[in-house]
Amino acid sequence: MGSNRFYLSLVLHCLLIFAAAFLFFFFLTTRQQPSTAAGIAVLGVLIMFKLIYYLNRTNRMLSNFLVYIQEKDPSLSYTVKYADKNFRGLNENLEKLIQEFKENRVDLEVQTHYLEAILDNISTGIITFDDAGKIRTINRAAATCLGIVTLEHLKDLDKHQPGFGNRIMTLIPDEQTVENVRLGGKITQLSMNCSRIKLKKETIHIVALNDIGNQMEEQEIRSWKKLIRVINHEIMNSMTPIITLSLAIRRKLTKGKFIKPVETLSKEILEDAVRSASIIGERSKGLVNFIERYKKLTGLPPLQIDTFPVSDLMARIEQLFKEELAKREIRLICQRDCSFQLKADQPMLEQVLINLVKNSVEALRDVKNPVIEISCNIDPDQHICLAIRDNGKGIPSDKLEQVFVPFFTTREDGSGIGLSLCKQIIQLHKGRIHMESIPETGTEVFITL
Repeated sequence: MGSNRFYLSLVLHCLLIFAAAFLFFFFLTTRQQPSTAAGIAVLGVLIMFKLIYYLNRTNRMLSNFLVYIQEKDPSLSYTVKYADKNFRGLNENLEKLIQEFKENRVDLEVQTHYLEAILDNISTGIITFDDAGKIRTINRAAATCLGIVTLEHLKDLDKHQPGFGNRIMTLIPDEQTVENVRLGGKITQLSMNCSRIKLKKETIHIVALNDIGNQMEEQEIRSWKKLIRVINHEIMNSMTPIITLSLAIRRKLTKGKFIKPVETLSKEILEDAVRSASIIGERSKGLVNFIERYKKLTGLPPLQIDTFPVSDLMARIEQLFKEELAKREIRLICQRDCSFQLKADQPMLEQVLINLVKNSVEALRDVKNPVIEISCNIDPDQHICLAIRDNGKGIPSDKLEQVFVPFFTTREDGSGIGLSLCKQIIQLHKGRIHMESIPETGTEVFITL
């Protein structure tokens, strides 16, 4: 119904033109009235011009709409009154289309600003350019990396960094390169990665820039800090029982500031002092060797494999922690009848057990009847399995999987190094280590060698 007026107007104009033509010939030939025929002819011509104007006006309206679509110019419009009068349905549809175009254009502009804001707020520099080297996009981070304000063409980079623009043009997609750039008299290392996309018939190159100079310096500092923390952790873990044993020997052999007479010392005291002194010496020697080998910065020191009974290892751990555990009223149960022969690096494996016992001691704070138990057995594959159990506070299940991650700790004063180091040492032995824990019940660590 929206276009009925147009059709009626078109038919009416055609009928009027036809009627004017008929009357023209009628008055000219039949009635012999040339003046009347001339008047009718003029009227017919006017009606024909009006029809032409009417059609042209309709064409202009549709043409304006098509131009709007092509140019995406919201200022273009057509005569709404005329369209409402003659093409109501068409006009409504055109209005809807124009509104959709406007909304789509606004959405596109918003999305463009959104993407530009993201690009300007990321730390990675982004440059996009075409095959001719004309810059399409350059974000704030890229401008900072290159020490420029604006950039229209890659060749403009040569003014600041000779030959740099050409090197960017010849980057191989998906291949990372490092470029040294001089900024303000300082050499900066830039990591560059290139990719390409096709937009219609045009190829767009996308280059990502990252300043890795500061990152490398920060990583080096972090690595040194970690190394210092590892060494400090191992020194403290070994020195604590050494100091405890030293104080115990002194307490047994002296009274106040004076040494006890030899005749007052029992054989048991002397034998215990000798054993403690022997362990202190060997543990100190093992610690020195550990640091000497570790300071080469090649990771953990190489293993020095030897064969020894597991019972000896347990006896040494028991003697190391004897005084400290007695002071804390913690009961240590070691399986004395373990006669298995273990082929391993004894000082390194001893370091693992020291770390694990220390962790158990920390977990047993404020626990009634604290107990640490160390046992051994043989699994079906004939591997020796050591187990260290405690009835401490346990570890939540959501944190249990992370306990061997370097620098992860569940204690406020923890370093997160001990368990990670334990895992590395066991892996060097081609063994396995895993932990099971139930909160408020206890923790058990299994070592399979």
